[in-house]
Amino acid sequence: MMKSFRNARKGILPVLLLVVLVISGCSSKSSGESKNVITVPDAAIWGEESSALQTMYDLYQKDHPEYKIKQVTIKEVETALAAGEGSDLLLMDPFVAKESFKQGYVEPLDKYYEKYQYDKEMFQWAKNAYAFEGKTIGIPWNYEGLVLVYNKTLFKENNWEVPQNYSELESLIKELKKKDLIPLAWGTADCASCDNWWISSIVNSTLGQDGTKQLFSGDKKWTDPEMIEAVQRYSDFWNNGYLSDKKSHAISQEDSMQLFAQGKAAMKLDGTWSLASDLQTGFDIGYAPFPSWDPNGKPVIPLGVGGGLVINAKSKHKDQVAELLSYFFHEDVVEEMAKNGIPEPINADFSNMDLKPNVAEALNLISEAASKGETGYVSWSYGSPRVVNAIQEFPNVYLKKTTPEKWLEKLQELKEKDIVEKTLFDLGNY
Repeated sequence: MMKSFRNARKGILPVLLLVVLVISGCSSKSSGESKNVITVPDAAIWGEESSALQTMYDLYQKDHPEYKIKQVTIKEVETALAAGEGSDLLLMDPFVAKESFKQGYVEPLDKYYEKYQYDKEMFQWAKNAYAFEGKTIGIPWNYEGLVLVYNKTLFKENNWEVPQNYSELESLIKELKKKDLIPLAWGTADCASCDNWWISSIVNSTLGQDGTKQLFSGDKKWTDPEMIEAVQRYSDFWNNGYLSDKKSHAISQEDSMQLFAQGKAAMKLDGTWSLASDLQTGFDIGYAPFPSWDPNGKPVIPLGVGGGLVINAKSKHKDQVAELLSYFFHEDVVEEMAKNGIPEPINADFSNMDLKPNVAEALNLISEAASKGETGYVSWSYGSPRVVNAIQEFPNVYLKKTTPEKWLEKLQELKEKDIVEKTLFDLGNY
């Protein structure tokens, strides 16, 4: 996958970014000159998603030889749309899609949802990510979540249970330290905003699904005592050396992954975007919800929409692109997405797909958690813009440059500014 899009999915790039991953390089004006040419994102540059995009294009092209699918490259400028440029099909995250819709650059899809039944098997919470001002403006591309990755062989050999809450995690860490193991591998030297993952874990497992909704889109305050306590608990956790021996800010994500792969660390927090990576280990890998940060709480798997497909409002081929999008739900495309650990946000039977064992295990884990109401909301998808930007300053807390109280006060002040500007994500229907 192209690095910038992967990083956006990981939370490395804030939702507020207006470098919007607008696929362009070909104007809708020029594409309009050739009535049978439909311009789309270049599949070759999208890494894991490439095979799914290409499959979608090929299926449509086979059934519609009268149209030519022309793949074009990325141009990271919002002004391209304002100038009447940009491909017929675009990829945008929910926040940017809404901003672009307000400017008249994105086409509402309600009539196409009705015609093609895009949402027949779609998770409502995922569809709602592209609901704005009474319109549905995009198709959610995939869902992603945060999970605990652990050394399954090590746990089995020592009869260790996967911890469910902070109390159990602390007890396990005592056993790990006896064996001179790093409890959790972590690195942010190349990924400052990856600490967003921890905030998502802390918020969801401390507040629960409803509390998280209220924090991101309602009246709950970042300065509530339970949040101060949870953030302090994480700071203590880090300063006890449980994350890469207090070196996480000095090593990269890749370095931390190698600590885990080499058996030096027992566990790691990671996302579904890494499921299909060919990590070489001498042990079996297991997946589980990350333990709750509440000493007596229950684990929650934070989920979010990683991106979406929208139609350029200036396209001369809206009807054709809408039909092309219906192919996104073809079984072959669904399987290609799932193979790479980036499943479409729809009800799907993974048991009949040719998936790697680790991918199948993790996706089934998430599906089971969702059916039990044990999933939540990643902060980089659902937090308000100013708050998401400020979360990258989280290291100041555990490096003791500020206190949890002062840092959370700042987040609350930023949230209140976002409230005034009406940029909070509406989680009311989720």
